[in-house]
Amino acid sequence: MPPGPRTRPAKTALSREAVVAAALRVVDEVGYEAASMRRVAAELETGPASLYVYVADRRELMEAVHDLALADVALPTGADGDWRARLELLIDRMVAALAAHADIAMAAIAGVPLGPHSLRVNEEVLRLLRVGGIDDAACAWAADLLGQYVASSALEQAAWRREQREIADPGRATTEAMGAAFAGRIDAVYAALDPAEFPTIVALRPLLTGGGGDARASWKLRVIVDGLLAQG
Repeated sequence: MPPGPRTRPAKTALSREAVVAAALRVVDEVGYEAASMRRVAAELETGPASLYVYVADRRELMEAVHDLALADVALPTGADGDWRARLELLIDRMVAALAAHADIAMAAIAGVPLGPHSLRVNEEVLRLLRVGGIDDAACAWAADLLGQYVASSALEQAAWRREQREIADPGRATTEAMGAAFAGRIDAVYAALDPAEFPTIVALRPLLTGGGGDARASWKLRVIVDGLLAQG
């Protein structure tokens, strides 16, 4: 027998917070592109029309989901080092927070994150840039550049995690094994190239397929900050 009115679990009471939280769960499950208003409504056991009481459209909902993904990002303190160490740590935390929720970083590619959690972390990014001596006129563009770095890095990490989950063999799903397989595929292509046509790629082949992992990510962020300081 189906559960009666008194035994059936109560539906989640609708609110903007509940809608956004449900949308984040849907993004975690099916990804940014597939997280439709209809799919979110199904998660809440309601109809899509009821969601528009709380958000104007899907774009607003995904922006709110992106903001929620940043809710637990802790701002570095003086114990974490100088302004540069704190800036790099904050950027790393933002990347990790977004990468933990599939490809939600896509929501920031074509828009400017303006939710309360985004504003909180961006305020700290701008403050640290000023503490570091970055000219005020450059701060806005610097924040935009760092935002693009955060989004692209989060998407790369999320894609890597998704591929890792899809590998059935645990031995092949380790970071080391996946990195070796990825480098091997690239190296196989480079090894077959004609040195006369692609002399530079052939010459740099060991470095191009050498990976780097966390060191590569740290290097890219360090180069961005070095470039900002050089502009001053």
